[in-house]
Amino acid sequence: MNRPPHSKPQRLAAPLALAALLYAALAGLVLADNGYNRGVTFQPDARPIAWADVPQLGVNLYGIQNEADPANVTRTLELARGLGARFARMQMPWEDVEIHARGDFEDRRNPRDVKSAWLKYDFIFAEAARLGIAPIVRIDRPPEWARQRALATPEFQARKAVNGAASGPPDSYADYANFVGAVVQRYRGQVRFIQVWNEPNLADEWNGQRPSPAAFVALLKAAYASAKAADPQVAVLFPSLSPTDGLDRTAPYTDLDFLDEVYQLGGAAFFDIMSAQAYGLGQPPGEHRYIRPRTDWNWLRPIDSRIDVSRVVLLREVMEQHGDAAKAIWISEFGYVTDSPNVPAEKRFTWGPPVTEQQKAEYTVGQLERARREWPWVGVMNVWFLRWGGEPPDPRDPTQNFAIVTRDFATTPTYEALKAYAARGAVAGPGAHAWGHPAVQAGQGANAWALRFEGTSLALVGLPGPAEFTIDGGAQARRNPDVEGGPAVLASGLSDGEHTLAIRVENGPPRAFVVARDQPLGWLWALVPALLLAALAAAGARIARRL
Repeated sequence: MNRPPHSKPQRLAAPLALAALLYAALAGLVLADNGYNRGVTFQPDARPIAWADVPQLGVNLYGIQNEADPANVTRTLELARGLGARFARMQMPWEDVEIHARGDFEDRRNPRDVKSAWLKYDFIFAEAARLGIAPIVRIDRPPEWARQRALATPEFQARKAVNGAASGPPDSYADYANFVGAVVQRYRGQVRFIQVWNEPNLADEWNGQRPSPAAFVALLKAAYASAKAADPQVAVLFPSLSPTDGLDRTAPYTDLDFLDEVYQLGGAAFFDIMSAQAYGLGQPPGEHRYIRPRTDWNWLRPIDSRIDVSRVVLLREVMEQHGDAAKAIWISEFGYVTDSPNVPAEKRFTWGPPVTEQQKAEYTVGQLERARREWPWVGVMNVWFLRWGGEPPDPRDPTQNFAIVTRDFATTPTYEALKAYAARGAVAGPGAHAWGHPAVQAGQGANAWALRFEGTSLALVGLPGPAEFTIDGGAQARRNPDVEGGPAVLASGLSDGEHTLAIRVENGPPRAFVVARDQPLGWLWALVPALLLAALAAAGARIARRL
């Protein structure tokens, strides 16, 4: 029997159209899941993450080492303390201490005022210790004597002509390692946290050359060994990588690719804490999309894939892929820039769309709240920045508009909002937390504590004896340790918000506690993909039969 012409295409039209619709629905669901759930911790592992359970708020002290008047240093640190910050990140340029030659720590740049190059840093760290602020010291920028070969290269000279602040590693990594060891040795007991280098995936931080993960691992390894030899208790931070898409000649490595190669080369052994940048660039802190069209769309860059408030999640995924999830991420820099009529049009969007002072206050606090609620692996978050130190900035430079305190020490709405946020006290979000978490406070009487947490369930790990407790002032309950040593669940099915635990344990505190959250519409993210895949399989089978 002869079939009419074109009958097969006609018979395939309906199932092919159905398959196309199902594929589109599945793609839409994947994008939605990517935006709503990616990187969000709902049901955490029961093991706390080292260096994550620390006071959350820190600040960057931009240019504090350039302050000529020690009174300004003290006043700046007092404002940091008044804000509620317990960490302060600052730069110690190598070229500012070992200035003239290897082993020479005398400052002779002003012949009429020869002095120890350590002197101002001695004062800064002593004042920080007096005020209970832990410095995070970034060590980079070699002196000229340490990089004579690098200075002579045409690649560096070309970049220096474009960016006068361009720098790079020394000719001998041993010189850098020795300086790191000298810093750690001198400030043992005052400086616990050092950060090795800054943005090594940029050519302007690598002598104008193509950045090299292998060379950076060698530098990191040398510095780590020297620091630990000087003080085994020092914690070494990985440098913040610049979030890039790898399409710029001066930024040929994305932060994700660079970090992946560092791990492949064994770099995980040479740092204790990961660090990252988390600039908003005008985006609200609730922006969860990782894939979205660019506002300044072009053929080379149709997708906005460089910097956003959620970028840190992608870095975390690289860490997890390489089995390094036990380390925390500290945010080196995050903040928002406001507008100024002094900033020319061509520089206005250098740091993304400027925000209003009120938006800056809301967004900055919002990022802290988001990290607490979604990312238990984030520790300190250092606001960029407290106040511009040293010589006044060029009025045309938008960077100064990140400051939350003015040059004349007046506070801004962002400072006041952060101060109010810190004054409310620590709240533990979802995650496994050590009992020393700042949200755990002493209660009334011996072996009694109070804990503020945000989530829908709470369990204790390593409970040493019977516990009596109340949740949100309700009826008193009692729990015994789990007979198999597992977590002892105190509450579940709570409203997804803030709660207070009051607890007394006979034999001392538990090792840790675990806060979890029920995933909103959790059934949808599990059931609907399964149904769509089943429907696609059925549509495929129908198409195969008709073929």
